[in-house]
Formats: sequence, structure tokens, C-alpha cells
Amino acid sequence: MQITCISASNTKLLGDKSTSTRVCALIGDIICKKYGSDISINILPLVDFNLTSCILCGECSTSSNCIYDSDFNNLYTQILKSDAIFLVVPHYSPIPSKLMILFEKLNELAYAGWLKNPDFASPLSNIPVGIIGHGGCPEDNNILKQYHDNLVAPVARTLNALSLNVVSYNDEYPYGVTFGLKDNNCLIQTDNSIFPDILQDFEMIEDRIKPLVFNVVNRALSCESIKQ
Repeated sequence: MQITCISASNTKLLGDKSTSTRVCALIGDIICKKYGSDISINILPLVDFNLTSCILCGECSTSSNCIYDSDFNNLYTQILKSDAIFLVVPHYSPIPSKLMILFEKLNELAYAGWLKNPDFASPLSNIPVGIIGHGGCPEDNNILKQYHDNLVAPVARTLNALSLNVVSYNDEYPYGVTFGLKDNNCLIQTDNSIFPDILQDFEMIEDRIKPLVFNVVNRALSCESIKQ
């Protein structure tokens, strides 16, 4: 089984030290501890892909990829190999720009395929997806709800429209899980940048996201057993 963890952060200066990418690694650790090493974890930071916006040329209706964007094709090929997906999304804009480009092209692939063949079935259909949203505010219930409703929920609706299977966190947060900063002490001002250094409590984050990780992996395992 292969599980893909996509970091939607575009904080290039932080690279693999960005919170989103570190959470992808944390998901891998959680899965290995619970399920063993038979599950392969593939981490895809979108910052590493030079994605270009869709120009609605329609060529993907015959090529099933983007003739202008080899980085998208590479990313899409890896996504197609997934038995389950985790998407870790930071709240520094309504939806990060590279994630929007990814959604745009996945949608056009599906739409062009349907226009060419009304019986078209997306190759992404029913792949389980877990969404983790996070931001840079000290968390309370209102902040967590805001991240869920304004970030995670729109992402979830987009994925559902693309035929993926968004897995619920719980009744209160049906579209995914969110986290913020533990408290104000997690923001450290520096002289080098307008942006503060952020100290994340990864033990808190691990405890928070575990239920969703287990829900997604169990859903994927259930789908695999049905196929067999």
C-alpha cells in the first residue's frame, strides 16, 4: 500500500522544515508505529514543483496529462499511485496558490475526460483523503473552527467534487482536523525577518491528528480488502 502526503506550503526558505512538510513526516511516523513498515509513505512538498496555471487548451482530453507542465505530470503520476492521501494545508491565504493550480488541473482533466466520454470515470475516484489544516494563531475553539470552516471545508468540497473520498475527523469537524499554536509563547520575534520564528508543539499535533490518520488508513485498508 502507498500513502501520499502532500504539503501545500510554499514557504521556500523553510524547505522541509516548514510545519506542513514536517507534519507529513509525522504522519509517516504515526503510520509506521501503528501499522508497521509494509505501508510506503511518499511525501510531496508542492514547493518543490514548478506548477503552471491551466490555460484551458483541452489537450488533456486526449493526452490525460498537461502538455505544458512536466512538473504537474510528475506530481499527478505519483498521486495516481496512492491508496490514500493526506493533504496538509497552511492558512496563510484562502487556499495556497500551488494547491489551487493542482485543483485547477485535476478539475480540467476530469471535465475534459467527461466531455469526450460521458461515461468517463476519474482514476482518483474514491481514494480516501485526510485533510489537516493549520495556522499561526494561538488556538482556541473559535480559531480551530475558523480553520475548519474557512480552509479545510472548501478544500474538502473541491476534493469531493473530484470524486475523492474525504474522511471525517469527527462529528464536530467532519471535513478534517485543524491545529494552531499552543500559546503566544510559540511566536518568537527576530531581527532577521518580519515573520517570527514559530515553535510548534509536535507532541500536541501528533495527539491531535492521530485519530484522522487512523481513520484514513483504516478506510484504505478496507477498500483494499474489498478489491481483493
